Amino acid sequence: MSIKLLLVEDNEEDRQGFLQSVERFNHEKKTEISVVECKTLDDALEKIDRSFDGAVIDMKLGNQGGEGNEILKLVDEWNLRMPIVVLTGTPSEADHAYVHIDVQKKGEADNLVILEDFRQIHASGLTKVMGSRGLLEKCLSDVYKKNILNQKAAWKAYGMANSEKSEKALMRHVLNHLIQMVDLDEESCVAEEFYIYPPIGDVLRTGSVVRRSGSKDYYLVINPLCDLTFRESGEFNARMIMLCRISTLTECEMHLPEKKQNSEGRKTLKRNLDGNNKSSYHALPKTAFFDGGYIDFEDIISISKRKFKDGFEEPLLQIAPAFIKDVTARLSAYYGRQGQPSLSNVD
Repeated sequence: MSIKLLLVEDNEEDRQGFLQSVERFNHEKKTEISVVECKTLDDALEKIDRSFDGAVIDMKLGNQGGEGNEILKLVDEWNLRMPIVVLTGTPSEADHAYVHIDVQKKGEADNLVILEDFRQIHASGLTKVMGSRGLLEKCLSDVYKKNILNQKAAWKAYGMANSEKSEKALMRHVLNHLIQMVDLDEESCVAEEFYIYPPIGDVLRTGSVVRRSGSKDYYLVINPLCDLTFRESGEFNARMIMLCRISTLTECEMHLPEKKQNSEGRKTLKRNLDGNNKSSYHALPKTAFFDGGYIDFEDIISISKRKFKDGFEEPLLQIAPAFIKDVTARLSAYYGRQGQPSLSNVD
């Protein structure tokens, strides 16, 4: 595992202490962490580029203090997506507008813990996929060279007609290409893939998960997507907001027949719910930001837009497009089922 870190530290003793920690960490963890040292702000601004997997930055790099924020500003402007630890004796000087930083105080922080965090982030694929020289950048380059450039005449025409609409259409088009490049193997998916969290904006969409104000009751918005698309008037077409309740396991158990109200019945129910083997429910996985639950296709309400605005909070999260299609398909199948009638045999 090769990890490249930028170390910006003007204090010789602190710099050497961190380098010794890296040497010890590499020996104990069998890693290959390399460090590019910068003793001054100018040196750091000159050396920083898209090749780094992370950075450790001191705040006080001059007489005034807070000079490290200049590096954070550059990272933000250049969209250098990498984890950053601000390791400083003056943590209050760090500009917390840069949400990608972790501020730790010298003398209290453990260098080995910091290095372990970098190792785990790198192992997760976060920097390998989303880093400034990661797989996402490579995929974008491939799509640009192999697909989009061949269509540039059409896109130039769209841009001349309406530049804003052309940009949005091009973004959708590129994203569709990226999705096509990724094989969606459901058995290898993790729970976080199921959601977009936080949602992109506060716009209501098919698959938005909302909570009733002042309660712990969650609902899924199930209006057709076209009915929630904003028109030139600034409103969407839907007259009513359709909501499907997301039940907890305990609430699902309450609907069991009396003869199945036992440990075996509850165990079987949970197995069927989690495996999506019960047609009236659809399972939502649990994550750190959402407890999950079961979409109850039999518990649907429809309320006016005004009552919805007064009675529900802004969307908590959004079920990702690849998964909301499955939810809506199962909902349609549930209400479209006809069943097989019993046939009488005639001799």
